[in-house]
Amino acid sequence: MGWQVDGACYATRLQAVQASVSSEVGKVVNIGTAAYVVDVTATTSTSATFVYRRVTGTPDITKVSTITPQPCGLLEWEDGLQLAWAVVAVWLAAYGLRFLGRIASR
Repeated sequence: MGWQVDGACYATRLQAVQASVSSEVGKVVNIGTAAYVVDVTATTSTSATFVYRRVTGTPDITKVSTITPQPCGLLEWEDGLQLAWAVVAVWLAAYGLRFLGRIASR
């Protein structure tokens, strides 16, 4: 099972958190009347530390946000493997019934 961010799944929660916050780096946001550039200084599997750096050089604002990645809803290789084994089982069952039918008709 993985963790989904947009259209991609990641193996660990940390990778998913990093992917979700990577799109925020470098954005310019307005807080009140001041413009700030967004930076991410740290990530864990459940949070990210954002630093808002004011364009004019006044003190930075630091905020720790909790991030909860969603379980992956896309097909992953484990799902494909499970489907492949189901197809193999159906083929083996069909072959077995055909084989038993041949034996019974003799």
